[in-house]
Amino acid sequence: MGKRRGKLGKAARNAKAGPATGLEEETYQRAPHSFVFHRGHVGKTVKELVLDIRKIMEPYTASNLRVRKKNVMKDFLTIAGPLHVSHFIVFTKTDIGTYMKLVCVPRGPTLTFKVNEFSLSKDVLSFQKHPDVDSRLFANHAVMVTNIPSDSMENKLMNITFKNMFPSINPNTVKLNNMRRSVLVNYDPQSKTVDIRHYIMKVTPTGVSKAMKKLMRSKLPDLGHHEDIADLFMEKGLSDSEGEQDGPHNQVTVTQNVKGRGVTRNAVNAIRLKEIGPRLNLTLIKIEEGFEDGDVLYHSLVVKTPEELEAIKAMRIQKQKEKLARKQKQEADVRKKQKLKEEHIKKTEEGMKRKMKEKGEIEAVDEEDKSEMDNKTENEEEDVKNEDDDDDREYYKQEIGEEPEPEMFSSSRKRKRGSQDSVAPQAKRAKQGKNDFKQGKKDFKQGKRDFKQEKKDFKKGHKQGRGETNQKHQKENRFSGASGNKKSKFSVKFQQKDKFDGKQKGRKDGNKKKRPVHNKVKKPMFRPKGSRKR
Repeated sequence: MGKRRGKLGKAARNAKAGPATGLEEETYQRAPHSFVFHRGHVGKTVKELVLDIRKIMEPYTASNLRVRKKNVMKDFLTIAGPLHVSHFIVFTKTDIGTYMKLVCVPRGPTLTFKVNEFSLSKDVLSFQKHPDVDSRLFANHAVMVTNIPSDSMENKLMNITFKNMFPSINPNTVKLNNMRRSVLVNYDPQSKTVDIRHYIMKVTPTGVSKAMKKLMRSKLPDLGHHEDIADLFMEKGLSDSEGEQDGPHNQVTVTQNVKGRGVTRNAVNAIRLKEIGPRLNLTLIKIEEGFEDGDVLYHSLVVKTPEELEAIKAMRIQKQKEKLARKQKQEADVRKKQKLKEEHIKKTEEGMKRKMKEKGEIEAVDEEDKSEMDNKTENEEEDVKNEDDDDDREYYKQEIGEEPEPEMFSSSRKRKRGSQDSVAPQAKRAKQGKNDFKQGKKDFKQGKRDFKQEKKDFKKGHKQGRGETNQKHQKENRFSGASGNKKSKFSVKFQQKDKFDGKQKGRKDGNKKKRPVHNKVKKPMFRPKGSRKR
């Protein structure tokens, strides 16, 4: 069956309506927003109460707000501005009881209530025969209804705070289909307590019996056991006494089209309320000026004299001055440290530049000293050569007895040595000492290698000597055996052990016992397949 012509679907209606205008966005931003959270350890029940209070404040609240232990009130206050948050609802718990704070952001006042009694939404719905909660009910804000009098300062301030938590309603432009929920704030002047209730509103037609309302539903009742439809109205004892009685207290004239079966425009209809929870019973404890840190404007338990109030005010001013002084001192210390750091960096850069300049001068001096050392080395070599020639000439004179010829020994002119007073710079001396240390290390290694070679040669010569001695003794034994002479007491007897197949060969006499031979299992030369260890 095809779709009926002339009727638009939901998507088509939304597309026809067009996107949200700038006026709607401005209206949404101007609406009061709220944060509902808890501080400290409150328990599982109070956490569920926080979630139920968020349902009341929908849709202008942070439904998925997550609070951590390390968060402080300053964190929430920081993000409250960009999100257009105007109120905080904070729950705390002590050994005495549970408390709720209403904080107006950002400058207060702060109202502290003691929660005498409360019931969760699931507890309220569990006592109903037909609980009915639709998620679409929370798409629009609730309507605030209160009867708090304005006879005193605290009551007046409390009334204004509760009203400002919800958007205001203009009767001329409001849409009745959007008014689906209501929040009732009832004040009891005798006990000075405040009761909060949460309801859903439903419009029903008047003058219609209970049985007729059953037929007006989308799902018809079972008529299989009836012979005529009249039996549904006249038989089986269905009466209007089973439901709520309609009267002037809940009858209104609807001037707009309202969703509901049997509801007609410009006709008298009844308003039905159905509680969905939660319930709260509160008592006002105190009112503070500012964001939780101002003067106490009202306290229901403690009354202080004007002198005590002045002393508290002076103490608060003194604390603020001390805090400001500490802050200024910290800022001055930070500036001082920053200045010292900049000066240290500047001095470091100047020192680096000076060292680079000195390094360039030292390199120039090192080149001069290097040339002087080269000249000095040449002079020393020449002096040594001249000294050797003098020694050779003197030795020739002593041995032969006459002067050698001039051409026999080459003589060279001695050069003048450099001045002994000239001292190399410190950097040059350090460099020369380092070179001497390296040269000494090389000489030590070379001497170690020479010692190893001498040791090896000594062992080799010792082995050769032992071989010659053995050959000499063998020749003497053979000579004595051939001649048939008896062995003398100075003869050396050598025994040779012949080994074959890993066993010792026994003597001819057989007097000496043989050594036991163990049956050793020879290891295979190959590893069988699959025997590798893992």
